[in-house]
Amino acid sequence: MAIDLSAPRTEELRLPLGLARISAVPARVVLASIVGASFAVRFVVALGHATPLYFPDEYIYASLARSLAEHGRPLIRTSPAHFPALLEPLAAAPFWLFHDPMLAYRLTQAENALVMSLAAIPVYLLSRRLGLGAGLALVAAALTVASPDLFFASFVLADPLAYLLVLTTLYAAVCALSRPSRRAQTAFVVLAALTALTRIQYALLPIVFLAGAIAVERGSIRRALRNFRLTWGIFVAPLAALIVVGPSRLLGYYNSVVSLHVRPGSIVHWVATDSMLLVYCAGWVLIPGALIGFAYALGRPRSREEAAFGGVTAGLLVMLFAETSMYASNGSPRFQERYFMGLLPLVLPWFGLYLKRGRPARLATLLLAVVLLAVSARVPLAPYSVATNKQDSPFLLGAFRLEHALGLANGSLAIAAVAALLSGLAAGIVWRARFATLALAVSLALAAAASAGSVSFDQNTANTIRGDFLPADASWIDHSRLRHVLLIHTPATLHARSLEQLFWNRSVDEVLYFDQASQIDAFGNQRVKAARDGRLVTGGKTVRSPLLISNYAVRMRLRGAALVASHKGFDLWRPTGTPRLALFVGGLYHDRWLAQAGTIEVWPDRGTEVRGSLRLAFSLPSGTQRTVLALRGPHVRRQVVVMPQRQISVVVPVHGRGPWTLHFRTKRAGYLTDGRAISVKAETPVFTGPATRGGR
Repeated sequence: MAIDLSAPRTEELRLPLGLARISAVPARVVLASIVGASFAVRFVVALGHATPLYFPDEYIYASLARSLAEHGRPLIRTSPAHFPALLEPLAAAPFWLFHDPMLAYRLTQAENALVMSLAAIPVYLLSRRLGLGAGLALVAAALTVASPDLFFASFVLADPLAYLLVLTTLYAAVCALSRPSRRAQTAFVVLAALTALTRIQYALLPIVFLAGAIAVERGSIRRALRNFRLTWGIFVAPLAALIVVGPSRLLGYYNSVVSLHVRPGSIVHWVATDSMLLVYCAGWVLIPGALIGFAYALGRPRSREEAAFGGVTAGLLVMLFAETSMYASNGSPRFQERYFMGLLPLVLPWFGLYLKRGRPARLATLLLAVVLLAVSARVPLAPYSVATNKQDSPFLLGAFRLEHALGLANGSLAIAAVAALLSGLAAGIVWRARFATLALAVSLALAAAASAGSVSFDQNTANTIRGDFLPADASWIDHSRLRHVLLIHTPATLHARSLEQLFWNRSVDEVLYFDQASQIDAFGNQRVKAARDGRLVTGGKTVRSPLLISNYAVRMRLRGAALVASHKGFDLWRPTGTPRLALFVGGLYHDRWLAQAGTIEVWPDRGTEVRGSLRLAFSLPSGTQRTVLALRGPHVRRQVVVMPQRQISVVVPVHGRGPWTLHFRTKRAGYLTDGRAISVKAETPVFTGPATRGGR
């Protein structure tokens, strides 16, 4: 597997003994082994990812795939979804024909692991097209699948398929630009369309092609238009449709992008931030040489392939930085590594071109290495990996895992020290080509380490969410044999809790929002409220279906319905007549803590009058403080003192027209580690009256 780096005054890049022995093996066999090993490892890793957690995206893609399989139409629950990125749901739709959410989930993960592993092939072919030799091309292929971005193979997202398609499209663009033909241009257009149908962010790939055409034709727009007129002719139709119909209508689910605001200062900040973090994601050590190779290909290309690769990369950089900086400056202030996935595998081919040229511009390379050293010393990585800043970056998840293991300060220092050593190694490549072999090995090792860290963090998170949000039987609602269940999403319930139930249970096919509950996604906003007689009403119609009610911060008790099961903050009710509210407690959490303030409402069984008594039981665990709870309602004014390690029962007389409401509040709130303001612990109140015959 000899590395071909033929160029004037180029030192031979010696291979370690182990790699030298592989040189007799045909490249296609090694490439197939890389793809196969990556698929096996990534699929095994995906099996440890216990449940979806990237919401609402994973629920949307899974719902679309299931709907396409069962109905042949893209629906989210019962609502038509104007969702332009349908290729991933189409690819996953056959898995949902088995009507088994777990099987469909695992098959989707297997598909993701395969397509992401196949991304090694276009990177290998691109490297060979650039004349880098089989050895370096195979290293590029290996680094493509060692990337921590293959972390997304475990998720029900479009990113895995987009990873393969965008890299294949870029290779097709270089082929079409370097050797124009109808066949090559048609291949690029088809691949660009498929990539845009996978992730709408790639709808701007024609601009990338235009940048490549201008680079190949050395700045001549006339020749660029003439030599690639087939491509431009094909792209005219969708461009005209975009102008006539309007971007917001064509973009559908993503139409909010047309209303993004341009904030120059914030955009510059995010371009700088993303650039620094991309250097970390790319393995650091290859960056100085890769930038020099990129600059030479743009300024002094030795072939049309180099010019095409330079122009395409430049266009891709502009497109991705524009999208990510706009997105981050408009309310999503975090590093979007997901958007840059297709860019990172191009670093090694650029580094290969730098080596092929004999490592030119030594002073500039050294200067870049010094700048990187200064950045690693001056800007700590820790602030970028805290809280939700890391959720779209597998590299930052891996960095956070290291910081968690070593301690925040020690972990951040370790990363800075490694970056400093890598800067020194990048400088060493200027003087000795043999250091390039070490740099390639280090890059592979760092990618594998970052992958391991991100996977470790992800599996811990997924297992925690699986245990906290779902019972042992995730499809417990389906297995109850109830059909057409309506989910009532109540205020303060985490969106992910409801989305987990929707993902695993096909029988829950609609969502109703109670009171001020916020929407869990953009598909449907049907509100439900209680009428004066307790009936649940939505859109002027009485609800008579089976109900799944989230009780994270509320309690609901119904008449005309039987409680079938309760799991992880959800109650499943089967109608025995017309379901009606009997009791509602707002501010009673799933772990029995009362909020600082809330309400208790009682509805009449018949007529409009409520008469009886409401029994309340309060307590406080050890380690807490004496708490005074004020109760206010019709003819009720009471102060209840609750002491630690004591339980107190209070009976409140109820007399009035329904719904009868009691308010509770404490002036001195306590706070839990998750930020909730609480008062005391309480059991679900019990109402007893002549009209209820002792019922709840």
